[in-house]
Amino acid sequence: MDTTEIIRSYLTDRYAEPSLEGVPVETAHRRINGAIPAPETRAVLEASRELFPKVNLYQPPIVWDHAEGYQVWDRAGNCWIDFTSTAVMTNAGHGHPAIREAVAAQANDGMLAHFNFPTEQRIELARRVLGLCPPHMEKIYFWTSGSEAIESAFRLARAHGLAQRPGKHHVLTHERDFHGITMAATQLSGESAAKDWLPTPDPRIHHLPFPGPPEHEAIDAPAFFEASIARLEADGVASADVAAVVIETLQGWGAVPYPPEYLQRMRQWADENDVLLIFDEIQTGFGRTGRMFAHEHYGVKADLLCLGKGLSSSLPIAAVVGPAEVLDGLSLGSVTTTHAAHPVSCAAALANLDVFEKENLVAEAERKGRLVEPAMAEISARFPDHIARHTGAGLLWTFHARNPTTGELDLDLAAEWTWATVRRGVMVFHTMRPSIKICPPLTIPDEALLEGIEVMGEALDSLVN
Repeated sequence: MDTTEIIRSYLTDRYAEPSLEGVPVETAHRRINGAIPAPETRAVLEASRELFPKVNLYQPPIVWDHAEGYQVWDRAGNCWIDFTSTAVMTNAGHGHPAIREAVAAQANDGMLAHFNFPTEQRIELARRVLGLCPPHMEKIYFWTSGSEAIESAFRLARAHGLAQRPGKHHVLTHERDFHGITMAATQLSGESAAKDWLPTPDPRIHHLPFPGPPEHEAIDAPAFFEASIARLEADGVASADVAAVVIETLQGWGAVPYPPEYLQRMRQWADENDVLLIFDEIQTGFGRTGRMFAHEHYGVKADLLCLGKGLSSSLPIAAVVGPAEVLDGLSLGSVTTTHAAHPVSCAAALANLDVFEKENLVAEAERKGRLVEPAMAEISARFPDHIARHTGAGLLWTFHARNPTTGELDLDLAAEWTWATVRRGVMVFHTMRPSIKICPPLTIPDEALLEGIEVMGEALDSLVN
């Protein structure tokens, strides 16, 4: 059974098995009283197993009833500190009043659809987003999801490359990256197991080794990059034939950053060979890492940015931003989507950006990140045999679970640790990897943040001692 199937079986069984006793607790930030999942939610779980395919049933079986700020409740009144931000999306917190009001106003008094017709609201959002980006980012292409944004960037990059010369259509990415679930996005992602349905994967997409843990530590980062390019050229792919490199600014499965020197050398090589650097900021953008965009940590210029999730902190909206010469590279009407920049999503995004400015959320994420790291370091020191490392920035962090016998990263331990944490009143989600993530709303109070991290330590202790 492959790792994906292990996780699916484990979590699907959670939907079927009887509820377990929770770990009773009541603080100012969380409350668990009774069985988990709550018996009141059992019918919803059973209906989920009946109606939805297994691929949908991979998160802890907690039926969300409502959420506000940094907390999530079920129907039984159990309350969790949310460390998921609903898959790193609700950066401004759940149901922020300003966002709710903007959504309601648009739904009640404005349009509910506009396709690609011009609107003042769409123009306002475009200007706001571009104003947050470097000056060379001149135009924006709105989409509905992050996967669509990646798909669009991939197509733009290839069109741009082929406009320069025939054969300039190769695209590079890295092992273990995740870029989405559409055709190109799946192939750009670094997990081979997710591509077993593809009889003929695109041979012009190439995965470079990732210059960091778990396989590569304490490396000479520029030399590592040069060696990867040398191997590529030895395989018959000339640097001049590369159209783009797609980069997940922190590898999402484990919040693993790149060595800055690696990306700086890549930038030099890209300039020498007219290669676009495309930064996937869908998970890391809009303050998540203590910068507006995570690539700012590296001091490296991006040619295209893919944005989503935290752009609205609520409703579906995504975007690609970049220079006009790249974004104008497709023919009229050749790429479009019905719901891109939906008016209600635009309203939510505009209100969200107002919240970011008024509440100084980027600086808050950076400040809170300085609280997270020592708290995680203390837990890592308590469990050196079971935690390989902790990595991250701002409010995107991950513990990497380790098998104490083999020393290898441990998917099973990560699964059990996830569930043990949820049973204690901290909501975490399964990464489908040997990791457990901390990514709360940027609005979380310091006390709740530190309490949640300590609970993760208690949960691991319950499993190994």
